[in-house]
Amino acid sequence: MATDIKGLTELLNKDLSLEYSAAVQYIQHSAVMTGAQYGDVIKELKIHANEEIGHAMVLADQIDFLGGVPTVNVGDVKTAAGCEAMLIQDLEGEEDAIARYKTRIEQAEALKEFALAQQLRNILAVEQEHAMDLRQAIGK
Repeated sequence: MATDIKGLTELLNKDLSLEYSAAVQYIQHSAVMTGAQYGDVIKELKIHANEEIGHAMVLADQIDFLGGVPTVNVGDVKTAAGCEAMLIQDLEGEEDAIARYKTRIEQAEALKEFALAQQLRNILAVEQEHAMDLRQAIGK
């Protein structure tokens, strides 16, 4: 648990690196995914990629505001051979993001960073939407 602003900005930088990797992963998956049954899914993944870039911008601005330096490091990007495997990787990434942002909101509020907590809530809502889209795409 982040006990001070410096610790929180370090955690936010980890989140930022994972937003970068999520965008890259969505771009790669949407480019290599094939099959008529995935046409709408591919379009949705491209939207997700853009939304992840938007999350990265919000996080970078918040990190800067808190006195940190936004990272340029990209987290791990997962690739797979099959379309369903790609979607499962994407869903796992979204579920991880949901858990991290729930924790980050609590940490921000504990430090009385309520505006940050609100920005994180907005990101969380979109991540949950992504998870719902992916679950539907893989029939979960």
